[in-house]
Amino acid sequence: MKLPWIQPFLFLLVLLQNSCSVLSIREVSDPAEAISSLKSGATLKSEVDILVNPLIDSGENVSVVVGIVMPDARTYVYGYGKTELSSGSTPDGKSIYSVGSVSKGFVSLLLFRMIEEGVIHRNETIGDILGPDFKPEDENVARITLLQLASHSSGLPMHPHTIKLAYTFSCFLFTGNNFYGYIDTTEGMKYLNSFHLDKEQIGKYTYSNIGAGLLGYLLAKKTDKPLAELLQDKIFRPLGMSDTAITLSDEQQKRLVVGYCGDQPFFRFRNTPLEPWKFTCFMEGTGAAYSTADDLVLYLKEQLGFPAASQLDAIIPKTQEIQLHDDKIGVASGWLVEKPLQNTNEIYFEYGLTSVFNCYLGFDREHKIGVVVLRNNFNWREKIGHNLITRIAGSIQK
Repeated sequence: MKLPWIQPFLFLLVLLQNSCSVLSIREVSDPAEAISSLKSGATLKSEVDILVNPLIDSGENVSVVVGIVMPDARTYVYGYGKTELSSGSTPDGKSIYSVGSVSKGFVSLLLFRMIEEGVIHRNETIGDILGPDFKPEDENVARITLLQLASHSSGLPMHPHTIKLAYTFSCFLFTGNNFYGYIDTTEGMKYLNSFHLDKEQIGKYTYSNIGAGLLGYLLAKKTDKPLAELLQDKIFRPLGMSDTAITLSDEQQKRLVVGYCGDQPFFRFRNTPLEPWKFTCFMEGTGAAYSTADDLVLYLKEQLGFPAASQLDAIIPKTQEIQLHDDKIGVASGWLVEKPLQNTNEIYFEYGLTSVFNCYLGFDREHKIGVVVLRNNFNWREKIGHNLITRIAGSIQK
């Protein structure tokens, strides 16, 4: 006898123990044919077409925007599909998408800038910022450092393993609503006060959305400024990222593409429109940012060492230092690092998911190639970014 409800609830149990980086799959095919084609004179656009058009034609994605940084610092942006299924236009470099967990990279960079400025010291802890009134049941929670939060090595889990989270996630399967939406400051502090760390997990990689949200909250509390303001002043504005924000202006709202169901939520039809997730100030750091391909190309150029003559030029390389390893994944501050194939270079990447958007950022430091992919569906499988980087890298090798 088939029980149709079993699959989503088995998925729920898996998700509550794992991260997007574990459940998401970077699909990478043999790049040899594409490399040969590019070396023989095929255009970059034609290679992007090969990767993207099947996703649009099959209805897997309503729209895709791909941004590329080449080794000579030239940039390209290509748009596909529609910003709205029924009546939208072709998206471009100015179209705005939610970037989900890519927000974590912005917050990690903010932390390193504040360390450089002396606002935060390198070994600053949760307890240092929350003060003597913060007395968790497990005193080790107060000793977690902000750098551990940035590298997912604090020992905090992906999210609270509570009945309330299980309930909100089960609702998400039907509605698509943010299952972290109930975690405000009161709820977050209640959780920290009662949580007991597994000492064996401290210093090991455990991808933590609750930890990333906490990091953003602590940086805001330290300065008595909203996280959105800190990111604008210290990250986005210095890099010229004028369309990257946690809160969009009225004009930017007009350029926000419509988001659609994809692989999740399970009980909604694919390409059903849904509203973007809203985050509380306690969880903004885990996934609240919006951006465009044009802005993220600027961000990737800075990551690749094409400086924008900003205060961040000397800070960014520090966020790329690998802090620990987990199986085949290296963990930096805001970045994961892996070799897609045995004979390829390492790729630094971030993959952000919310209910109706996903964002891939990746770069090959050695070849100075960067790729951003924005899509307005929920997709566990990343089929464009890693493939494009490996193909371009192979085509420029002697």
